[in-house]
Amino acid sequence: MTKTLKNTLHLNKTGVISLIGAGGKTSLMFHLAKELSKSKNRVLTTTTTKIFMPKPFQSPDTIIENDVDKLIQKAKINLKNFSHFSAGSKYDPVSKKLIGFNPDIIKQLWQTRLFDWIIVEADGAKQKPLKASGPHEPVIPKNTTHLILVTGLDAVGRILDDDSVHRSKIFSNNTGVGMGELINEQSIAASINFEIRKAESFCCPVLNFVLLNKADTLGRAASGKKIAKLLKKIEKIEKIITISLKDNALIKYVA
Repeated sequence: MTKTLKNTLHLNKTGVISLIGAGGKTSLMFHLAKELSKSKNRVLTTTTTKIFMPKPFQSPDTIIENDVDKLIQKAKINLKNFSHFSAGSKYDPVSKKLIGFNPDIIKQLWQTRLFDWIIVEADGAKQKPLKASGPHEPVIPKNTTHLILVTGLDAVGRILDDDSVHRSKIFSNNTGVGMGELINEQSIAASINFEIRKAESFCCPVLNFVLLNKADTLGRAASGKKIAKLLKKIEKIEKIITISLKDNALIKYVA
């Protein structure tokens, strides 16, 4: 039987899922929303930072509303027609991005009990495969139940610079890899370890997961296994999943 992300990530009840890191957060968010809504869950996708405006194939509708009370009323109406939709506080026509909500707003939306799941993109990475967070990041709602850190396996073997890693100098400080040196499985594992521990201090989630994305080749899948073995020593991580989201979310390896 084909493994689904819903079951692999223990998404069997209700909760708030926060996605951090780089290399596939938006793709993961909308894939999870699709899986969950097919199971008759009421799902909201949103962000605490900003994302490109969802396309119709990603989200059937998007509410743009800055007033919380009006947002809740619009959500109630939308739920009569859609089991999943997105929401943001405003739209920036210059960047073509949907601006998200303060984490406190996410908490208020959750407390309405309108949704079974709220999926939050809680980190920005400027479309780089790797991300090291700044002092003010990630922007995680405190009521997060499932924290998922995403990493792009296409970073393995690349040179550490601003093209490969968002906040590359912070990545260098966290891992000991010098600027201009090659990024390998050990340095990625070291960065994930640092980021998971930091993020957990922000929100105290029930479950932590690592999703190693872009395992689109045998070489990248092998790198995913190496990273997973290094991370299995960390008790705080529930599962490390090597996956190709591009290939219909094909799970290659779970540790």
